[in-house]
Amino acid sequence: MASLGANPRRTPQGPRPGAASSGFPSPAPVPGPREAEEEEVEEEEELAEIHLCVLWNSGYLGIAYYDTSDSTIHFMPDAPDHESLKLLQRVLDEINPQSVVTSAKQDENMTRFLGKLASQEHREPKRPEIIFLPSVDFGLEISKQRLLSGNYSFIPDAMTATEKILFLSSIIPFDCLLTPPGDLRFTPIPLLIPSQVRALGGLLKFLGRRRIGVELEDYNVSVPILGFKKFMLTHLVNIDQDTYSVLQIFKSESHPSVYKVASGLKEGLSLFGILNRCHCKWGEKLL
Repeated sequence: MASLGANPRRTPQGPRPGAASSGFPSPAPVPGPREAEEEEVEEEEELAEIHLCVLWNSGYLGIAYYDTSDSTIHFMPDAPDHESLKLLQRVLDEINPQSVVTSAKQDENMTRFLGKLASQEHREPKRPEIIFLPSVDFGLEISKQRLLSGNYSFIPDAMTATEKILFLSSIIPFDCLLTPPGDLRFTPIPLLIPSQVRALGGLLKFLGRRRIGVELEDYNVSVPILGFKKFMLTHLVNIDQDTYSVLQIFKSESHPSVYKVASGLKEGLSLFGILNRCHCKWGEKLL
């Protein structure tokens, strides 16, 4: 009877050249330096957090956020936004913050928007945490004082208080001229309460209270801030007041009249005045 076992006199043959052994698994491929760097970048992006502070006042949106990946505060100049807050929605979609900080005293449209944002349970990416701070934390003077008295690692200790104020004023426009929306768009006036400065002050208050990134450190260790940067949304152009005046899109000139007590204004030599061929006020508003 033929045996099914192996012949003991026969020498077993090894695996063919190039064939994988069935007894030992093949070693895993060693990742190259480029793949290792990509994995590190992905891990840093997952650990990075963005905390956004937003205010909407008199039709203008003030935004500032802190990014833990580079320990930098980014701020957006005051920009007009509609009651539907479409600009704010674009900001949320672009930066994807983990938390949204705002004042407890808000406009009805802002309250409705935040309530709708908080009710999106199945939002992808994950919905942000809504945090309300007292309205006194967003005061203009206290926000300026908080910005000027902050401890920043990018400012030398030898710099005097006056030099520090001048240096920060060159980065952050504390007093900005804005053109209000509506019928007064031809007369640039100072915005009494700029939302941008108030948003920065509220963000610093939130960072100091939550101690983002230094939760386990001593209380005298402040949140690291390595710089202030101005940011704008993608596919959005920002024009400052000086550029706006030089372009002469609108230009108001005084037009006194003996029949009126108050001095009136008329459109001077501007782009709007050249292109305006309307015969009524409704047409001018649409233009």
